[in-house]
Amino acid sequence: MRKKYKITIGNKERELYIIKKKKKNISLQVRPSMEIILNIPMRISYSYGLKLLEDKYAWIEEKLEKYSAVDDNSGIYYLGKLYLWKIEKSKIPIKIEEENIIFNTSKDFNSVLNHWYHQKIKRILETYLEKYTKLMELYPKKIKIKPLKSAWGICYSSGTITFNLNLIKMPLNVIEYLVVHELGHLKHPNHSKEYWEYIEKYIEDPKSYRRWLRKNGYKYI
Repeated sequence: MRKKYKITIGNKERELYIIKKKKKNISLQVRPSMEIILNIPMRISYSYGLKLLEDKYAWIEEKLEKYSAVDDNSGIYYLGKLYLWKIEKSKIPIKIEEENIIFNTSKDFNSVLNHWYHQKIKRILETYLEKYTKLMELYPKKIKIKPLKSAWGICYSSGTITFNLNLIKMPLNVIEYLVVHELGHLKHPNHSKEYWEYIEKYIEDPKSYRRWLRKNGYKYI
C-alpha cells in the first residue's frame, strides 16, 4: 500500500512516498533520483508516518543537498537505478555500494565503464536468450552488443540481432522484454497484429513496455 504526498524541505516542494509493509521496523530513504521514501508497518497510520518524518527533515535536506549537484547526465545508471560515482583506491576496477559506483581510477573512465557495462549486459542477455530461444524455438545466427544511437535492438533479415550496450542501464524486466521483442522479429519482421499477439504469449502486456520506453527511454540511450 503506497501513498504519495507533497512536503516542503528547504523551501522546496518534494515528493514523498509512504509505503506500508508487513514489517516491524520503520525505514527512511532518500534516493539519488530525489525521491523520499518512508516504509512503515501496516499497523501505523499514514498521518502518524508524516508526523514521525518531521524530526528527520534536517537529515533529509542534507541528503537532498548531496544529490542536488547530480543530474541524470552526471550520475550512472545501472539496471534502472541512478548511482553516484566516486574514485577510490580499490583492488578491482569497479564495485557497487548501496548508492555509489566506485572506480579505482579516473584514467580512461569511459573506456573502463563501457567495458564493465559490456561484461554485465553480455551475461544478462545470455541468460535471457538461453531461456527464450528454447521457449520460442527461434535461434538467431549471431548476437552483437554495441552502442546504438536510436534503437534498443535491431533484428536483421540475415538472422543477426544487435542489442544496444545501454540496455544495461535499464531495469531487468525491460531488458527481458527487449530480448523477446527482438527474437519475435525472427518470426514476424514487423509490428503487425500477429507480431504483438505472438509476443504476448511470452511477455504479459508487451505494449506497456513500449509505452514505458517512449516515456523513459531518453534517460538511458
